Amino acid sequence: MCIKWIIALVPFLSFSASAQGRVEAEITNFESNKGTCRACLFNNAASFTGEGGEPYRCVQLPVIGKRVQAVFDNVPSGTYALFVLHDVNNNKKMDKNFVGIPKEGYGASRNKLPFAAAPSFNENSFAVQNNGTIRLSVRLRNL
Repeated sequence: MCIKWIIALVPFLSFSASAQGRVEAEITNFESNKGTCRACLFNNAASFTGEGGEPYRCVQLPVIGKRVQAVFDNVPSGTYALFVLHDVNNNKKMDKNFVGIPKEGYGASRNKLPFAAAPSFNENSFAVQNNGTIRLSVRLRNL
């Protein structure tokens, strides 16, 4: 009897696992093709601001023609924000000058980049739905 229930649930379970979303980000305004682009998808404000937790998922991609296409497949439905860094010297961190101003290009999913503050999760968040594709156009800020 138990085996019949398991067999009956298998199609449902495989459907549920595949019912996830996709995030595609076209990232532009790189100053050069040097280094790499690091794009991270966050699913909460604390990890987005660096106050706690890790990004949901990150990709590191080469910059070609001063642009990058970042794709995140199999993203569960929920609220996310994307942060992008042009890591020119490949040191895996955002370099800043002595006053704390970024020396490398950066961007966020909705291009909400306050001049004198870090971008916020809420202003850059978007919803991912099952079987849906979110297309973002991120323009880097270079100071």
